[in-house]
Amino acid sequence: MAIIQINNNNRYFQEIINIYYQWWGNIKKLSYEEILSRYTNTLNTQTLPKLYALIINDTLIGTYSLEAKDDIDNESYTPYLANVYIKEKYRHQGYSKLLIQDAKNKSISLGYNTLFLHSHHLNYYEKYSFTFIKEVSTKYGNKRIYSCSLKKKN
Repeated sequence: MAIIQINNNNRYFQEIINIYYQWWGNIKKLSYEEILSRYTNTLNTQTLPKLYALIINDTLIGTYSLEAKDDIDNESYTPYLANVYIKEKYRHQGYSKLLIQDAKNKSISLGYNTLFLHSHHLNYYEKYSFTFIKEVSTKYGNKRIYSCSLKKKN
């Protein structure tokens, strides 16, 4: 089992783009080409976004990304944990917990003290130490912004 960083030359890249297209195609009204272009043009840089995948026995189990904004244009909220996705047959086995913890660790290694996310889910991310900040309106509907402190308080 490994969580690896994905770039557009990685063998799992196309599978992840297909997942995102199926997920976002209807919700965000994004074409396959728009999603492919977004990640193709940014993953090989030193900046966000960064894309990660949980791999077990050469099988893609799940994915997440670290994003600079993730649909909310507020520079004080960065980075965002985004696109946490576990394939349906692997859900309810604790894999999302692994991805979320990895995102926290990666954010710390990138020099961040706080990790943000937005979601419409209630009482889910709280169990991973995220705290509700506020609700905002986006072009994709209302979202709840959460934050998680990444370093222990003195």
